[in-house]
Amino acid sequence: MQHSQALNEILIQNERLLLIDDILGWDKARQVAADHKVKAMGMFSQLLFRPKPDDIAIVYEEKRYQAFWHIIGTLFLDYKRKTRHKVPVETMVKTITIEGIEYTAHQTDHTFEIEGIEHCQEEQREELLVDAQTEKPGDFSKYKYMRCTSKQIESMDILTQDGAQIAYMQAKASFLIRQVLNKLVRPYKADEILEERIAIDELNLFFYPLYTFEYTWTNKDKKALVEFDGVTGEVRKGQKISDKLLKSFSYDDMFDFAKEIAGFVPGGGLAMITGRKAYQIVKKTKF
Repeated sequence: MQHSQALNEILIQNERLLLIDDILGWDKARQVAADHKVKAMGMFSQLLFRPKPDDIAIVYEEKRYQAFWHIIGTLFLDYKRKTRHKVPVETMVKTITIEGIEYTAHQTDHTFEIEGIEHCQEEQREELLVDAQTEKPGDFSKYKYMRCTSKQIESMDILTQDGAQIAYMQAKASFLIRQVLNKLVRPYKADEILEERIAIDELNLFFYPLYTFEYTWTNKDKKALVEFDGVTGEVRKGQKISDKLLKSFSYDDMFDFAKEIAGFVPGGGLAMITGRKAYQIVKKTKF
């Protein structure tokens, strides 16, 4: 019998906002930026007159937080199913008796069939790392973010206490959870279902700090934007946060996915149990 998973309960746990430790801070970032003045104009370094630090001014500075999602989903199935197995025998064998039951060997392929019950267990794990600004997958372990120390925060207000801004996030939890469930929810063949369980084991939104400075070489009318990673200390070509990337949003905007996701998994009722609140949504589904 072919079964399509109709799960009455999806467990969603470890729903967290996480702030990765800032190794710079404003004071150190400003000092590093000041020491980087000449290098910031590296693209013009082949000119006859190389700039001196005093020739370059820092005319703009910003600290912003960007974010990425880390989601882990798991599936566990425990079921039984009836099946027939072909057992090979030697060419001279005509019949086989097992526990009083006689089986006839097929002379065409020299096998006999025996019926049995298979006890099956399946486990599956899906992990997703997605840039919250672009909705694109990203290897955030590449920048060592996943290996750095972080702490849980209860509110995003703590991020803006020192004047930092938060880049608006396009990727929402509901959309990403659907992607994970798409990979976990699938049909399977079973005659007796002992247990079926699907869970979102990790639903984390990581924030990391970036410092951007704009340099001006006044005499040559040259400008450069440089970004300093507050987690790794890496230096990259920078960009200013724009009005398009700066919007107001709340904790609920990030995690209020229950209504959006409720109709996804086929079945009668769907209980969403989260670390913050529980939702019970009843939806009729037609097949």
